[in-house]
Amino acid sequence: MSGRRGKRGALWGFRLLLAAALAVGIGYLPYHVYGPEGIGRVRRLENEHAALVSETVGLAKRNKELVQEIRELKSNRWAAERVARDELGLVRPSDLIFIFE
Repeated sequence: MSGRRGKRGALWGFRLLLAAALAVGIGYLPYHVYGPEGIGRVRRLENEHAALVSETVGLAKRNKELVQEIRELKSNRWAAERVARDELGLVRPSDLIFIFE
């Protein structure tokens, strides 16, 4: 009879260990999925990625505009003069300057 009780005790011990492992796994899984390193982090990273892609598209557009402006300045003398006058405030010696206050 003692052999049978030993098997029952071992079986109950195994069942208890299995139940404890399942309880820990069931408790840990939602924390791992919904915790700070789970779905929330994935969503934050997706939002950050979308913002970076948007910024990259904007920068690529601005880069194309600047390349076009460089080409225009190199090929068009009047465009270069316009920039020198408007943005740098340069004038020719023969220009008259009016200052309004």
